[in-house]
Amino acid sequence: MKFNVKFWIGAGLALLVSGCSTSSTRVQKPAETARLQLPDKVQFLQTDKRWASETLGGSNESLKSDGCLVTAAAMALVNLGFKTDPGDLTYRLKAYGGFTSNGWLVWRGLEKATAGKAKTYFYQRKDDAVVRACMAAGYYPLVKFNLPSSKTHWVMVVKETKSGFYIRDPMISSRTPIPLASRTSKIDAVRCIGVRV
Repeated sequence: MKFNVKFWIGAGLALLVSGCSTSSTRVQKPAETARLQLPDKVQFLQTDKRWASETLGGSNESLKSDGCLVTAAAMALVNLGFKTDPGDLTYRLKAYGGFTSNGWLVWRGLEKATAGKAKTYFYQRKDDAVVRACMAAGYYPLVKFNLPSSKTHWVMVVKETKSGFYIRDPMISSRTPIPLASRTSKIDAVRCIGVRV
């Protein structure tokens, strides 16, 4: 009886291949493709003990209780290449008249606090098309909506997929951006931050 090397090599390969195909492997659902996506390098929380007690302007309001907008703006600025954080940005905004006496952010104050390198856009419209246009131009949209408590809240948009916009929320710690739809179904205002060219 002749020993057929080709036969046994072929049979061995068949067993190896069939062994792979019968092993239990988990097929992962492919990640949803982003239509628009901006760099997402940092997440800041307004409750971070490093700056939570900082007050907004001349008011008694703190970053922890009312600092979502400053925190979202700090995330946008870092993603645009600025070195800052919510505590540092609050300090700079105070130095450049970036708050009203009520502690509300003065948008042009962001430009002054970055030596004119940042550019802010204030929109009357508050729809998805404005958010999309800002992202397409490389600007970070900050969107406002009401929380269930009726208190206003600001977040930063970082991408859009067929499922909608994804955000970094200054109140929610998450390894990845979360759907805007999980927080609201209605945008009440849009502001965008970019770099002056």
